[in-house]
Amino acid sequence: MNISRNIKIWRTITVVIALCCVLACGMMYIYFRPDTLKMFHFFKYIGILDILEDMKRDPSIVSFWVLYNLPDGVWLFAYTILIGCIWNFKIRDCWMFILVMPFICIPHEILQGLGIMHGTYDSNDIFAYIMALTAGFIYIFFVDRIAFKRVERVERRRTSSVKLMLTMISFSLFVLLAIGSDDTVGRISANTGDSYEAMK
Repeated sequence: MNISRNIKIWRTITVVIALCCVLACGMMYIYFRPDTLKMFHFFKYIGILDILEDMKRDPSIVSFWVLYNLPDGVWLFAYTILIGCIWNFKIRDCWMFILVMPFICIPHEILQGLGIMHGTYDSNDIFAYIMALTAGFIYIFFVDRIAFKRVERVERRRTSSVKLMLTMISFSLFVLLAIGSDDTVGRISANTGDSYEAMK
């Protein structure tokens, strides 16, 4: 197998893994999480909330950690390996772009615990972020050694500009995903329309 083909295969594998991670998180939210997530406002706006409500399952069949903490880690892992892929799996080129996300998420979690920001503090979320970040960097390191060791680091300004643009697009999309998975105050059930407070 030539080097060029090997590189393409690992790029494809990485993108597929990242997409599968995002889709898995999304399906978990749709199947088991309440419609107090912001994403359900979007689903209602485009007219598919009724369909998604019919897909709901009993959340008690899934452990609390898997339902509420694991998706955060899987989301960050997907972001990490995707950024690594954009930058040819060279940690020296992409580490700063990767760390921007946890440097936003972890302080946000701490501020929630201090009551400064809206939300519920959960130390398991921080643990999930750290584990995901570690796993992501390990993945990038090994793919570099397996397939990208002979690939030069990004040096040309033109190439770097394209990669920067892809990085910013990826960052923005993952931020939108994070916002969509955030809890909102009111319940928007397609079946009842009752407020969340009234259903407690």
